Formats: sequence, structure tokens, C-alpha cells
Amino acid sequence: MTEYRYLLTSVEDGVGILQLNHPEKRNALGWELHEEIVAALAEWAEDDEVACVLMIGDEDIFCAGWALDVLQDTSGDTRTRFTDLAYKLMVAIYDYRKPTVAAVAGVAPGYGMDLANMCDITIASENAAFGSTQVKYAMNGFYHAILRKTNTQRARRMFFTGDPIDAHEALRCGLVDEVVPVGTLRSSALTLAKQIAENGAELTTVLKEVALRAGHMDHVAATAYELRVTHDLLQRGLFTRRIAEGLDRLRSGASRATERLSRRS
Repeated sequence: MTEYRYLLTSVEDGVGILQLNHPEKRNALGWELHEEIVAALAEWAEDDEVACVLMIGDEDIFCAGWALDVLQDTSGDTRTRFTDLAYKLMVAIYDYRKPTVAAVAGVAPGYGMDLANMCDITIASENAAFGSTQVKYAMNGFYHAILRKTNTQRARRMFFTGDPIDAHEALRCGLVDEVVPVGTLRSSALTLAKQIAENGAELTTVLKEVALRAGHMDHVAATAYELRVTHDLLQRGLFTRRIAEGLDRLRSGASRATERLSRRS
């Protein structure tokens, strides 16, 4: 596995863990961190040992957004190259072929929030806060990234004002899916990511493709497309193995879904 300067990477039970690790800059995204995240995602994209990716900082900070000193100290072609690099990272996350989970602790301002919004699912620590703060610097936040997780009014309010919201408000309006106690973020997010990864890379890649495409179709096209995906999956050896295992568990009263529901209750 490649070693990076500002990332800690590992694979655990099918989960590629991508930990931002530049504490001196509060994990702000400068040249190197942009490039390293893109490289790490590319390394795992075709790796059958990785079925889900978890992006995390630590229990105190996720990402402080764009490295503002880079923007202040550059101009012209150099600044254009930096924004082009940011676009490369955003597309890499948006269209990543496997499910992605963001685990956010501390203040996630501006591009830090956007980075989490570009992942499929966001888990937040109770100490997390989110804000589209770019407007404070005469820049624009990434409206589409906010809108894909919350409603139009909330997205526009955050986009226009830059005012932050805490973790529980983020949960209420749909910006995050779960809020967990301080100090438990990594374990909670990893539990979710491992649950996704249990399905294996072959299946999670198919499911991610459906999630990326079906939402942009009308209801008839989406139904036809998803039935074709079902037909394709039914022809695979994976289905033959899983259906036999699943029926055995049901007959023995050991349903995984029931077990998980009981643990949550």
C-alpha cells in the first residue's frame, strides 16, 4: 500500500480507511492533500479487497476546508491549476464507484463540509458543526453538494449566509445521517462502513452505480433500469451463494437484519 505524507491509509474488513492527517493545518486541503486523496481513491477503485471507503480526520477535526494561504499566495495560471485540482477531487468523490462514508468531528467549514457532502453518507460527532463559509471570503460554496443532502430552503440559507449549524440541526435537516457521542466517531463510522463492506466489492460497486444513475431518471426509466440490474445480479454466482446462505439463516432464526434491529433497540 502506498505511503502518503498527509494521509493515513489502511484496509480493515473490506473498508478502505482514508484518514486526513495534517494537524498543523487542521487538515486543510492544499496541493498535497488534494493529490493524495485522489491517488488513494484511484488505488482502491479496482481493488476487490475494498468494498467501501471511510473518510475521516480524528475525534477533534475533519477538514478545515481549502488551504486559504494557497489561494492568497497564488494568482493567474497557478490559481487556475489549484481550482482544476479541486474539481478533479470533487468528481473523484462524487462519481466514486464504491460507497463512501464521511465521519466528521469538530468544525467543518466551507470546503470541509463540501468534502463530506460529496460522500454518500455522513456520520457526525456531537461536537461537529457545518457551514458554507466561503461567502465570508467573497467565494461561493458548493450549492449542489448541500442540496443533494438537504432541502432547497436550507441549502440556500446556508449558501447565502455562510452561518454554521451544529450536528443535531444537521441531522434534523438531512445533512448528516447519524450523530454519535464525542469520542466514538471512528468506531461508529467504521461499524457502518463494515456493514456496507460485508456485501463485498462486486455487489457494492453495482449498488453504487444504481445510486448514481437511478435518481436522474424518470420513474419508468428508473424502474426498467433497476430491474435490468436485478436480472444481471440474478445471473451471478454471488446471488446463488448468498440466497442459499440467507435462507439457511432465516430457517435457523439468525437473520442479520433482525439481529441489527435488536441491537439498535
